[in-house]
Amino acid sequence: MGVSSAYGIKKQLYKEDKQYSRCADWLNNSSRFFNHKEEGEPVVREYVVDDIDRRLNAEFSFKMLLCHPLWQLIDNAQPSKQSINKVLVNLPANYVSLLFKEDAYGNFVRRKTISSKTGYKLMDRTDIHALTCCIAFCVEPKDSTEPQKTVLDIPQLLALQYLLKIGLTTPLASIIVEFYNYLNQQFGYLYANQLMPLEHYVHVFHMPDGSLRYLPMRLISAEPLGIEPVLSLYQELCRRATQLKLVPDTKEGQLCFYNFIRHTEIQKLIDSLFLADNHPTSLKELKRRISILGNINSSLISQKQ
Repeated sequence: MGVSSAYGIKKQLYKEDKQYSRCADWLNNSSRFFNHKEEGEPVVREYVVDDIDRRLNAEFSFKMLLCHPLWQLIDNAQPSKQSINKVLVNLPANYVSLLFKEDAYGNFVRRKTISSKTGYKLMDRTDIHALTCCIAFCVEPKDSTEPQKTVLDIPQLLALQYLLKIGLTTPLASIIVEFYNYLNQQFGYLYANQLMPLEHYVHVFHMPDGSLRYLPMRLISAEPLGIEPVLSLYQELCRRATQLKLVPDTKEGQLCFYNFIRHTEIQKLIDSLFLADNHPTSLKELKRRISILGNINSSLISQKQ
């Protein structure tokens, strides 16, 4: 709406004749709703949000966004399995059916495992519901009897990639950096004492000009990297993909390519897009080349050993 504050949003919602029919300070004194929400207070008067939806008449529901379980999830700095299940069960029915099953008494019980098919269903989306699931999987307390991870934390990596994708293709773009920083400030302590190899936090790669870059491999970390350079990298890779006509220069094409990106393959992806003698002609061909490069690198490593 071209404004930078909650007050500005409210001001834009009212017609000019209504603005000027009151004193100059009327807008700021008539309702403290936006001011309180901006300071993090919960929504109490839902009729105010209903009125905003009526005035906006937009494609999305402001009420559904502002009152979404996501905020309940990330505002709880001491998450438990019970609190997370309470959030997830309030998602739309199709998401609940993916995550829960009914017991003999009709109660919702979390599924112990999520099938790869279900995982793909979540990761292919671009909505706030799937984002809520991704974050929940990252902050959910782990069973103390589980062995400590010495390999990549896949839920963390997938959640990061999902956030980057929707941060570039949806209205979340306006808050993605602040949102990422808040998640790490809120939950970074959960991983402060977790010992993992450095490459499971940070991936080092080279750009086509030879410069060294760093890629985060987790959504939440005790010492997170900034994601601004990663957003720029995604956009640069996507521009190259559209230039080579691997995907159409449309929102759908961008989504298709961002779903294609895997952080563990980022160096092979860059080399295939920018440094290859003959460029791939489709995403299928690009995936084949990345796989071949991966096999060659694995063979070289084995020979050195």
